[in-house]
Amino acid sequence: MKHHNCFQQTLILPPKLGLRCLSWLMEDPMALPVITTRGNNVYGPNQFPEKLIPKFILLAMRGKPLPIHGDGSNVRSYLYCEDVAEAFEVILHKGEVGHIYNIGTKKERRVIDVAKDICKLFSLDADAVIKFVENRPFNDQRYFLDDQKLKQLGWSERTTWEEGLRKTLEWYTSNPDWWGDVSGALLPHPRMLMMPGIEKQFDGPADVKGMVSQPMTHANGPKIMVEGPKCNGRSNSSSLKFLIYGRTGWIGGLLGDICRKQGIPYEYGRGRLENRSQLLLDIQTIKPTHVFNAAGVTGRPNVDWCESHKPETIRTNVVGTLNLADVCRENGLLMMNYATGCIFEYDTEHPEGSGIGFKEEDKPNFSGSFYSKTKAMVEELLKEYDNVCTLRVRMPISSDLSNPRNFITKITRYNKVVNIPNSMTILDELLPISVEMAKRNCSGIWNFTNPGVVSHNEILEMYKKYIDPEFSWLNFTLEEQAKVIVAPRSNNEMDASKLKNEFPELLPIKESLIKFVFEPNRKL
Repeated sequence: MKHHNCFQQTLILPPKLGLRCLSWLMEDPMALPVITTRGNNVYGPNQFPEKLIPKFILLAMRGKPLPIHGDGSNVRSYLYCEDVAEAFEVILHKGEVGHIYNIGTKKERRVIDVAKDICKLFSLDADAVIKFVENRPFNDQRYFLDDQKLKQLGWSERTTWEEGLRKTLEWYTSNPDWWGDVSGALLPHPRMLMMPGIEKQFDGPADVKGMVSQPMTHANGPKIMVEGPKCNGRSNSSSLKFLIYGRTGWIGGLLGDICRKQGIPYEYGRGRLENRSQLLLDIQTIKPTHVFNAAGVTGRPNVDWCESHKPETIRTNVVGTLNLADVCRENGLLMMNYATGCIFEYDTEHPEGSGIGFKEEDKPNFSGSFYSKTKAMVEELLKEYDNVCTLRVRMPISSDLSNPRNFITKITRYNKVVNIPNSMTILDELLPISVEMAKRNCSGIWNFTNPGVVSHNEILEMYKKYIDPEFSWLNFTLEEQAKVIVAPRSNNEMDASKLKNEFPELLPIKESLIKFVFEPNRKL
């Protein structure tokens, strides 16, 4: 399997695809041994009731309508959880590393028939109870897996549909309050999330609205809401407290400086991103209003490091980032995530010099480096977290020309540089804007660059004019550059109009360079 599309727009289960992508990324002699299993439509006791069978059982227990998306003709292959657990055990002991095993059943059922079977067990009139609602987007007509490979290992399905459904129903009727308040999950189209200071909203019909209970307040104050606009209004500045991850990093350190200047209480996280219990302890101890993730692996001295340290790169850039986003969501916290715009490259629709930049909704088209692969994948998965604000940083520059991470510092130390226009991020101007975005509770994806592009030669000309008149440099081509680097580099223009509309004062890249970088460092 040499061609893997990790960024389909019709994802039903992005986290599942993400796990598979992780295994693709780690198909490397230095990586961990991986066996992949594929399953779908597992059911049984203890399942969270956003899933069809437990949802219908709980709604039937409450005397509520059973909402069916579309006409109910969609076909699914339901497999009882104990049979799936036995399949895992067989694969663990008999499966081959690097192989994929489908866990499925040949017995298929329409959704409408599942609803009728549940009505029958509760002695309900299906015609009166079943309610057809608007179909959900990308509702696949059929899921079906060929499990022949797994059967060759000695596994077979043992639980009949009737027996499995009866066991499941008995468990839920014996444990009706197991999951607490699940009213949000019982909606026909659940799309719930946690955000600070926002009440639950619902605009559906009255008979469906009756399924929803009163807003459930989290211990720290936030309440459930339905997906809202990209910026949800200002937080109370007097009650702000920031939790920042990336204390030893460049951006993390600058964020601390900004907080001190603005008088915003903050603390750096002590937990490692991949350790969920440590993150929970940070949040419980610090009690922040917002979380900033400036931690990540870019490689030292550059992204070529990631090519030979793939598990370490995955651990922080993918697993750690998703872990933090999920913990923040569970605790009703907005996460400001400093990501990258190095997931695009000039193409026929966005040619170099055209002024046509990549927009926030554009699909990543650059996977030349392992670093960029991990960043593109995690960005796609984070779209499912409405409590995350993803900021696409590119070739960051600051007024500290001694910092080795500064793009200007880098290119002034190179023997040769390519001359190509790129979008870039002036941190002195944009990091304070990111703090303001947190105050406004902005979410979603943002191209976090100054408007326009600037070429490497133009930057070096400014450096020569303002800093060192004796400075000189040599250019070489992208083809020549490719001979001295391990992984290709991203070159692109980002469309910053969305950010500019929110912050009209944002300067174009060349003006920002002069005002925030070269004028403060002027030596001539």
